[in-house]
Amino acid sequence: MDTRKEKGEGKLGGFIFLAVIIALAWAAWNVAPVYLSYYDFVDKVNEICRTPIYKANTDEKIVDMLMKEVRQRRLDTWIGRENFRVSTTGTGRRIILHYERQAEVLPGWKRNFVFDFTSDQPLV
Repeated sequence: MDTRKEKGEGKLGGFIFLAVIIALAWAAWNVAPVYLSYYDFVDKVNEICRTPIYKANTDEKIVDMLMKEVRQRRLDTWIGRENFRVSTTGTGRRIILHYERQAEVLPGWKRNFVFDFTSDQPLV
């Protein structure tokens, strides 16, 4: 085998590519739970928004139901009562949710994720 023609080119590029793949996997590992918990909670907010008037006759009871779900999902670090606006009319209910959550994407790099959601459901 003639080793004089081998230059070893391309090894640095392979290491850089591997480092990028590892960084992307690390970032996905840290950011995915933020979005998964948001979408899971949004489904529950829609469900609570459809609560009949005889089960929760005031907006305050709706906020209590929402806060119970927040505590069960351990989101109370980022979501409080002040993050909800609930308004009920004779035919429907609207819940507006706004909160920010900080997560470390990569070591030394934190990012604020801002979530806004509006649920507008008819009362049955």
